[in-house]
Amino acid sequence: MTSMSPVAVKRTDMTAAIVLLLLAEATLFFTFLFIIGPIATPARLLPLLVVLVLCAALYWGQDWARWGLLAPVSFRVWTIVRLIAAAWGLGRTGIALFLMFIILAELSAAFLLVDSYLVRRQRLGVS
Repeated sequence: MTSMSPVAVKRTDMTAAIVLLLLAEATLFFTFLFIIGPIATPARLLPLLVVLVLCAALYWGQDWARWGLLAPVSFRVWTIVRLIAAAWGLGRTGIALFLMFIILAELSAAFLLVDSYLVRRQRLGVS
């Protein structure tokens, strides 16, 4: 029987959070690109690039990027939740559910980022 070390669990949580964030951001970008068109592509591409750079920094061990990633997630939740409410109000349940799953993926990634930080602090004995 093998036991898992805390470092492997931390890295797995970090990788899962990074994958969830990149998947959610890319899905949102390419959905708007293919449905709306290339009208506002630079404005839609900037959040994707910010998340991509911060995820790369976090993957390479820069812990400050963990807190930097919470800003795009909170901004995305703030803007997309209003779109979800509008879609529900207009009877577009498919669009509302699609956007809700993107928000749930981003929120679960944010939870993994904060949880791994709290577990690391607890393991080090910092209060």
